[in-house]
Amino acid sequence: MKMNDSWKPVIKSLGIEHLRRHQILPIQSVLNGYDTMVMAATGSGKSNMFCIPALLHRTKLTLVIEPTLSLLYSQVHELQVCGVAADYIDHYRTKKETEAILHKVRKAKLTFLYVTPERLQSEKFQQAIRQTGLYMLVVDECHCVTEWGYSFRESYLQIGTFIDCLPERPVIFACSATILEDREKEIAKLLHMRQPQLFQSDLKRKNLILLKKDVTSEKRSLDGRLADRFQALERCIRKYHGTGSVLIYALTTGCVDAIYNALSERYPGQVSRFHAKMKSDKLRHRMELDFLQGKTKIMVATSAFGMGIDVPNVELIIHFNVPISMTDYIQQIGRAGRNGQKAHCVLFFDQNGDDEKIAIVFQKKAKTDSPMAGKLLKANAQEMRRFAGSEDCMVREILRFQGQQEVKNCKCCTNCAKKRRGE
Repeated sequence: MKMNDSWKPVIKSLGIEHLRRHQILPIQSVLNGYDTMVMAATGSGKSNMFCIPALLHRTKLTLVIEPTLSLLYSQVHELQVCGVAADYIDHYRTKKETEAILHKVRKAKLTFLYVTPERLQSEKFQQAIRQTGLYMLVVDECHCVTEWGYSFRESYLQIGTFIDCLPERPVIFACSATILEDREKEIAKLLHMRQPQLFQSDLKRKNLILLKKDVTSEKRSLDGRLADRFQALERCIRKYHGTGSVLIYALTTGCVDAIYNALSERYPGQVSRFHAKMKSDKLRHRMELDFLQGKTKIMVATSAFGMGIDVPNVELIIHFNVPISMTDYIQQIGRAGRNGQKAHCVLFFDQNGDDEKIAIVFQKKAKTDSPMAGKLLKANAQEMRRFAGSEDCMVREILRFQGQQEVKNCKCCTNCAKKRRGE
């Protein structure tokens, strides 16, 4: 399908040289007034698929719901640099600043407004949106609707109710790189989408080398086993780290702090950390910026970091622990190799049961809030452990998990390499 000529001025204003084929159909779907769901690989230009229709209707507001503040800030900054009337509301905004932005909304002086889902619960916010009307409501990283909505961010489950309260129904656009095949209908239902058009592009990332490393230790104490895992971590960094950036994910804040302290001694001034329990929001934000701007080369973080970040030269991702879900794993390895260069993703797993014990703690905590949340986390953890222990092609397994069938083996992941060597 060819691009409509009327789109060209908008495309030029965004600094886009050309649209890729997989972007055109979703754009046309939105312009035709259809609710639209897009599943496409990281770095495939999903934001352009809703930005272009929004700018073609710039006299009306497009409301964008983002899961994280870092993603919210970066998206708004990119639009403002292009001269687009875009702004955001977060919990750091003063009452006066928030009211000024809502005044712009009422006066139709904004094309884009970015918020987190919690903002939709504000009565003042609801009133402002009802007064202006919406052209489109966008749910970015929409896998969070089910992944997070049933556990620690129930506000995701209220988006559909917010839509129903609007005087005029907007077009709904939802996108992610990790919508699971069996979750598409559930997400659409929770967002109150009407017969959404689904578009799925090729999810394969050919420049990612997927590796698994068994870090099972014979040490009897947990401290001893962790020491062995730290040694494996340092060996990985020495082997695969060149001139690019490194992302290290750990399940707990304690692990993040311990890794950060250890690596800071070996790589002074080159290590940042990020987790929700850091004492100072200002310190966390500074470390995040240092990494994003290339001032530090190594980031140690929990899953709270990374969604939506765009660091083109991430050449190595190490999962110090088995992630809590396949969705987390896929999202996180998707941060690597955004510049098109080869990147390594190393998954640590153990047969001592240490990571499994951490997962059980998360499940019990979730269960106290919601039986469904506990059940979901348990199923996710089981799927992830099965993947970690599988001997099948890792790329095929990931694509199968996302509903994309792949016949050929990748020939370069850990499991394929072992088979090639006859191990």
